[in-house]
Amino acid sequence: MNIVRKVQESASGDLSILAKKTLQNLLRERITKLAFACLILILFTGAIGPLVAPYDYNEQQLTADGQLDRYSPPSADHLLGTNDRGEDVLSRLLVGARATLITGLLAGSLMLVLGLSIGVTAGYIGGQTESVLMRFVDFMYGIPFIPFAIVLITFFGAGFYTTIAIIGLVLWRFIARVIRSQVLQIKQRPYIMAAKASGASTPWIIRKHILPNIANMAALFFAMGVGLAILEQAGLSFIGVTDPFTPTWGIMIRNAHQSGRVADAWWWSFPPGIMISLTVLSLYLLGRGYEGTSGDDEVVV
Repeated sequence: MNIVRKVQESASGDLSILAKKTLQNLLRERITKLAFACLILILFTGAIGPLVAPYDYNEQQLTADGQLDRYSPPSADHLLGTNDRGEDVLSRLLVGARATLITGLLAGSLMLVLGLSIGVTAGYIGGQTESVLMRFVDFMYGIPFIPFAIVLITFFGAGFYTTIAIIGLVLWRFIARVIRSQVLQIKQRPYIMAAKASGASTPWIIRKHILPNIANMAALFFAMGVGLAILEQAGLSFIGVTDPFTPTWGIMIRNAHQSGRVADAWWWSFPPGIMISLTVLSLYLLGRGYEGTSGDDEVVV
């Protein structure tokens, strides 16, 4: 059953009430409540991780006799053991959380901005503008991400923010296509046609009517974009084309694989893999949960 919710824009408090109600609906489900708690914990880890790390992330640990403490299993001194260079794995995991989350949030935001801009413009304006923009989207779909990213990184360097820009500038394409389909349906609704007949400008209609009605889908795509960016960054790190000096979780997995001790030194390879999986899964569940709580709502401003 569709619920028609009329929101009078003049009262900014209505938007806060809507956001509060959406959050309450979102946290009714046990699975989304668990995903929300996990995501808050991961974000908190990214914020304070470097501050609470027991050691410097690249500090080499020594044994009592002065030897390099390599491949040490978990102990009271090193809760997640040490790696092949004698570095504390827990410290690298905590420091790497911030870099990994920054990658996801920045690249996901860039993907959302580009996808929304092109999808909304193509869907609402239509005509020749839509044809040109959607042919561009089709062209972007024809670009294989990993080989293209390798070529760009070869030219521009394997910098941390270069990798983020490449991920965001290529992987927005799925957002644009779905948003455009959604806007094509929304613009046929009576209140939008009435607004056009009354002389309302295109930017005003998009801001007041189109964007509020695709907010739930945008939230889902942002969550998916952040998760996808983290996965792609880990993939690029694994094949060795990102900055090796930024201790992301993907770099940790790559270093463990290159050592040939993935199975033996499980305390080195498993934690970053688990954290990546947990982060991506939590984002996806929250995005799907938000879409489910507001997917049937129609916002008429």
